Amino acid sequence: MTTVVFGASGEIGALLSDDLERRGEKVVRAQRSSGVDAYAGTGVREACAGADTVIDCTNVMTTRGSKAVDFFSTVARTIAEAAAAAGVQRVVCVSIINAADPAVNAKFGYYQGKAAQEQTYADNVDAGHLQIIRSAQWYELAGQMLTRARLGPIAMAPRMVCRPLAAVDAAGLIADAVLSDDPSDRQIAGPGQHDLVDLARAVARRDGSPRWVVAVPFGGKAFRDGGLMPRGAFDKTSTTFDEWLETTPPTTERVNR
Repeated sequence: MTTVVFGASGEIGALLSDDLERRGEKVVRAQRSSGVDAYAGTGVREACAGADTVIDCTNVMTTRGSKAVDFFSTVARTIAEAAAAAGVQRVVCVSIINAADPAVNAKFGYYQGKAAQEQTYADNVDAGHLQIIRSAQWYELAGQMLTRARLGPIAMAPRMVCRPLAAVDAAGLIADAVLSDDPSDRQIAGPGQHDLVDLARAVARRDGSPRWVVAVPFGGKAFRDGGLMPRGAFDKTSTTFDEWLETTPPTTERVNR
């Protein structure tokens, strides 16, 4: 089976591509460095030619709703049209648990973009050929927040109650779903409930920096009151946050690589 991974140079795209290749699958890594730009439309049809499955792992770093909606909907439409033209049997969209819920995304533009992404695929891919895999937040996000929102010895992290998981485990569950004969949508999440700010503080203690991690209101009430938790059945990983923390290099080491 040939699988095309769009956004293969990103965090989840790279891990997923590696996982699929270890299982013996033929993977086409569709990324800018290989001449594929899903937003501009460059090389997308060529990448989809001969594929059995395409997976959208593309991403954009923004909190602006207009930018996120434009990016994710444009990419989704471009991939969907190219997949249809190539006769691709399964189109997989990697999204976020409950991001499409207006109560959850109302105050977070990035999630509005993910909602637009899901809707664009639903409008352009036949139901029997579309699979949406919605993931909880990854443990890695806690460390990323310490570098993104920092001023000297102080970092800010949002209160986000969720069921996070390691990105490598998320990639494994996505690969399981993609290779399964069951094309139904999935939710994937970790073994326990956490608040992201607590995880960020644990990472900071392990790293010895920053000195203070301040909790900030972010994303509205739904982020703090369980709106990001999976609803109904979900596939659960086993790696706990403490186990992940013990085996992950300090944030400073990862940033400097």
